[in-house]
Amino acid sequence: MTLDLETQLKLADSRTKRLKAARDEAERLLEQKSRELYAANSELESIQRGLEDDIKLATHELSVSNQRLQKALDERSTFIGQMSHEVRTPLNAIVGLSEILLTTDLQETQLDYVDTMSSAARALIVLLNDMLDITKIEAGKLEIHLEPVETKRIHQNIISMFKIEAESKGLSLEMNLDSDMPNYIRLDKGRYKQIVNNLVSNALKNTHEGVIKLYVSYRRNAVSEGIGMLSVQVIDTGVGIPEDQLKKIFNAYEQLGSPDKGVGLGLAICSQLCSLMQGSISCESIVGEGSVFEFSLPAEEVNDAIIEPASNGSEVQSESAKISILVAEDNPTNQKVLSAQLAQLGLTAEIVDNGLLAIEKLQSQSYDLVLLDILMPVMDGEETLKTIRQSDDRIAGHYCVALTASSYQDQRNRLLGLGFDGFLSKPLGLTELADALEKVPASRVKIESSSITGEMQTIDIALFDPSYFKAQFGDAWEMVFAEIAPTFLEHSRKHLKQLKAAISDNKVDHINKISHSIKGGAASMGQTSLAEKLAELEANSDSPLAHDWIESIEAEWSEVESQLQIELDRIHQG
Repeated sequence: MTLDLETQLKLADSRTKRLKAARDEAERLLEQKSRELYAANSELESIQRGLEDDIKLATHELSVSNQRLQKALDERSTFIGQMSHEVRTPLNAIVGLSEILLTTDLQETQLDYVDTMSSAARALIVLLNDMLDITKIEAGKLEIHLEPVETKRIHQNIISMFKIEAESKGLSLEMNLDSDMPNYIRLDKGRYKQIVNNLVSNALKNTHEGVIKLYVSYRRNAVSEGIGMLSVQVIDTGVGIPEDQLKKIFNAYEQLGSPDKGVGLGLAICSQLCSLMQGSISCESIVGEGSVFEFSLPAEEVNDAIIEPASNGSEVQSESAKISILVAEDNPTNQKVLSAQLAQLGLTAEIVDNGLLAIEKLQSQSYDLVLLDILMPVMDGEETLKTIRQSDDRIAGHYCVALTASSYQDQRNRLLGLGFDGFLSKPLGLTELADALEKVPASRVKIESSSITGEMQTIDIALFDPSYFKAQFGDAWEMVFAEIAPTFLEHSRKHLKQLKAAISDNKVDHINKISHSIKGGAASMGQTSLAEKLAELEANSDSPLAHDWIESIEAEWSEVESQLQIELDRIHQG
């Protein structure tokens, strides 16, 4: 049926109204949802800003807490270091004098007392060293220094060190070195020995009968050529450790059972040192049967071809040699101990209370050895050394050894880097002192020889040989020598410092150029031995043994410098 026009218009109008109403409703709903979405976004933004503020606040609080914690660790480390220095001073007297007493004629009871006193003092030294190490590790200031290590020798030395103690307890101490072990590997020698020494020492302490075994093996990595895993086992037949205590033994200050059986700090240090060297340590034990401590460290194999036999360096004083010694030490007790120790070695020394007095002595007299305490009033050891090295040639070339209560490896390296020729740590044992004296270069060796009447003959041996200059310049050699020797000394002195810095920074090109430069001057002065050592360093400037070679070169240079200066003085005085 066809609708009339009016009806169609009404229907169209009704449809339009419905569409308009639907559109209006849609717009209303859209507007409502937009407002809701805007409100939700605003709320999210507010929450986000709140979270960002919370994160900033938490980050700031964490940063402040970290700073406070680091400050606390630094203050504790400083405090322990200072206390260690204070404790080491009286310990130096106890160790030194008790060591001397043990060499005298004592009654059996007295000998026992002195031996016990000496052992207790050395135990305190071990504890002090452990405290210093643990605080330094916790403060993140302990550094690892890798160097080529001869595997057979280092382990034989460790066994030899504990052999007498094992025999005194009736124990067997055995070592098994894997036949596939490389001759040389790259390790931090000092820290590695510290771990093994701690484990062997603990085994000896806790084993009353049976055997202690040291097994060392090396497993090469099939993927990374030259890199392998060094594994060490220390096995004992001692008292053993209860299973519930095994997890605690590597924690500092933990105690096993009764309070008198604390493990102290040694094993905690072993664990942390292993972690620092990217290794691991573990223990298995059965009460009454013994324990097995095992640790593994990644270690690089070193090619034997780049390892050169150690050079003899310069001549050293013979056991019967008499050397002139100047000591700058302000502590009266330490002065007495050092005098007594030197007397045991048949030597005497001039002793002054500070570095300024030492400088005054050096201005009027030369010495074979100058021992400088680091902490002194008026002028400390470091300032004294600086003054010596900046003085004229007659004073600057003295062989100077630092004497300090700090045993930190970085302290040793720092002092040697400042220009000290040697380093001695308090408490100073007689053996350590004798070893240091053996390293003093011989400028004028005074040899005792007993005659029928028992008189002493002193022979001055001049080590400078003028034959090279005589052959080159005839009768005019002294004039030529006096002209060029000062230039050579000044040039070499400056460039040796640069060479040492280049080796420290591992700048191969600089090592090559500087050693070549000094070598040419040494050869021109007829110093063939020094020139040969420099040529060897020049040819092997990228060798890991450059640090060892520079020590040998410095020792020879000290001797050359001394002898050339003596000859210069002779010519000028003549």
